[in-house]
Amino acid sequence: MAQEVRGVVSLEKGKPVSVETIVVPDPGPGEAVVKIQACGVCHTDLHYREGGINDEFPFLLGHEAAGIVESVGEGVTDVAPGDFVILNWRAVCGQCRACKKGKPWYCFNTHNATQKMTLTSGQELSPALGIGAFVEKTLVAAGQCTKVNP
Repeated sequence: MAQEVRGVVSLEKGKPVSVETIVVPDPGPGEAVVKIQACGVCHTDLHYREGGINDEFPFLLGHEAAGIVESVGEGVTDVAPGDFVILNWRAVCGQCRACKKGKPWYCFNTHNATQKMTLTSGQELSPALGIGAFVEKTLVAAGQCTKVNP
């Protein structure tokens, strides 16, 4: 069942950000919901607000984050509820030639969560760098979670 949380959203280009209610769906296959414990503030978030990245408003800001996995979807085996994780901008595929050569930073097939978080109106959000972490909980591809020692 989807849950509602509060998050910082840029609704329109160049306008002040606002705290909005965000609907976070249950994780689907290959996805995870992470309870955010900390998120850095980065100049990139200002670029999103100013329309310097793209025009896919509204944006759920924040991307330099760490938290605790709350739930995972079908097929997720690398992380489990209770794991402390840092969030990566993109989940590597593990199957392309770069990944198979042990150089996942050159991955040709990075991805993010398939499902979209929304405003309560149903309007889809664009999570900053595929994460959207200025929020109490976020939905990401499980591969975006790197388990670390708490």
